[in-house]
Amino acid sequence: MKIILASHGALAKGMKDTLDMIVVNQVSIQAYSAYDEENVDFASDISQQITREVNEQFIIVTDVMGGSVNNAMTELVLRYKNVFLITGMNLPLVLSLATYSGDIDLKALDELVQEGKRGLINVNKMVESAKEE
Repeated sequence: MKIILASHGALAKGMKDTLDMIVVNQVSIQAYSAYDEENVDFASDISQQITREVNEQFIIVTDVMGGSVNNAMTELVLRYKNVFLITGMNLPLVLSLATYSGDIDLKALDELVQEGKRGLINVNKMVESAKEE
C-alpha cells in the first residue's frame, strides 16, 4: 500500500514532515504540493506512478472536497481500481493510514476515516464539560 498526500500549497509536504517526525521515515508516503513551481503537473505524475505499479494499492489523501486537487484525484479513482481517495486531510487520519497494517477495502477505509474524524475535538466544549463534572 502506498499513500499519496496531495494539497493546495505546502499542506501535504508539511503533513509528511510531521509524520516523519512521529513515525520515522515512511518511504511509502509521498507528498505533492499542487500548483507550486516545483510540481505543476502533479496529477500526471501521480497517474504515471499508478500506471507503473498496477499491483499496488494507492490511498490518496487530499485537503478539501470540491477543490481542484481533489477533483483531479477523483479522475484517478474513476480510471483505476487500485486507487482509494479520502479528502479532509488531518494528522490523525494520516497517522492512522501510515500505521495501518491490514488489507485496504472500502470498509477498512471507512474505519480509518472515522478515526480521523475522532481527532477533531472542540476543546472548549470538553473543558466546559470537565468543569461541570
